[in-house]
Amino acid sequence: MAQKRIMVISSDTSSDLYGARLTKALKSIIPDVPLFGVGGLMMEESGVRLLYNLSELENLGGFEALKTPHVVKRLVQRIAGSMDKFRPELVVQIGLPVFSLKLIELAKAKGLPVVYYNSPLNWGAEPVKLSRLAQVVDKVIAVSRYEARICESHGINVEFAGHPLVDVAADADLALRGGLDLAEGMPVAVLLPGCREAEVKMYLPTLLKAVKRINMECRLQTVVAVPKMIRQECCGAMIEKSGLENVKVTDDIPGILSAADVAVVTSGMDSILAAAVRVPAAAVHREATTAYFVDKMLLRRSHFAVINFLMQEEILPELVQTEFTETKVAEAVLRLLNDSQARSEYFHRLERLPEELGAPGATDRAARIITGML
Repeated sequence: MAQKRIMVISSDTSSDLYGARLTKALKSIIPDVPLFGVGGLMMEESGVRLLYNLSELENLGGFEALKTPHVVKRLVQRIAGSMDKFRPELVVQIGLPVFSLKLIELAKAKGLPVVYYNSPLNWGAEPVKLSRLAQVVDKVIAVSRYEARICESHGINVEFAGHPLVDVAADADLALRGGLDLAEGMPVAVLLPGCREAEVKMYLPTLLKAVKRINMECRLQTVVAVPKMIRQECCGAMIEKSGLENVKVTDDIPGILSAADVAVVTSGMDSILAAAVRVPAAAVHREATTAYFVDKMLLRRSHFAVINFLMQEEILPELVQTEFTETKVAEAVLRLLNDSQARSEYFHRLERLPEELGAPGATDRAARIITGML
């Protein structure tokens, strides 16, 4: 009997993380299951045989780099050949689809079952139409109740597992505060300026200026948290230029968030993680004017932070476009630190989180759904 294989396709830092955790969960159920596909270093380290490693491209801008015609053609040909050669029992797409839906459309055309884990419905992106999504997936493994409700209303086969970041938060290293030599009795502010160097260069200088302004009223211990792929010298140069002293840098994002008194995050997955570890946080977002107009006016996007979108409520205050200034960031942080009513309201809004994103064990539940389809 031929060995059953699973192809996993991810596209960015967050889906690489989810893919790595899913791989470990799958191997705990079926230890010898071969997994191969497209992903980054975390998926590779977890046991996925990579046909294409996106890590270097992701740090340079990932999706944009992948849109060049020769890269698209080469990757699609390689994946198509691998589908024919290995005939996976299942194709699992995680996160934003690489090249719209080309790869999973290709799988569907070859008669391969397709599962979508964490579909674009979770962050308000509109790269695909629901009618098209329904045609190319056999099942959606929902990470949010919002996603599940949308799929159900459009006749898409869906099963709710819960958000993998709930598990990430539950596994956070609570000892990190001591490991970074952070003093007791002085608030810790964590800055999360993004998962790519381009984002870090755009957000971090303003965030550091905001900290200087905050320090005039309230002394902070400041930690900058970025993924491993961000070069240390990238952050170091901006920290040195800011004139701030004793700013720590770490790549343990869940751990430092669990030790924080307040945080400033970008609007993507870090906004969910901040809520999951229950640290008061503000979300910042800036994009090209044209893209912002499309999101705000044409797509009628009311929330930019993903956690706010999924909850359909402003859980984290948002500082978007012209609102993202050092003054506004400082005001938001001071309010979250010093205003007891603001903090109380924040924690009250988080009471809905387990219902909307599920309880810990989400990744294991997703793995069981997948192995049940083999």
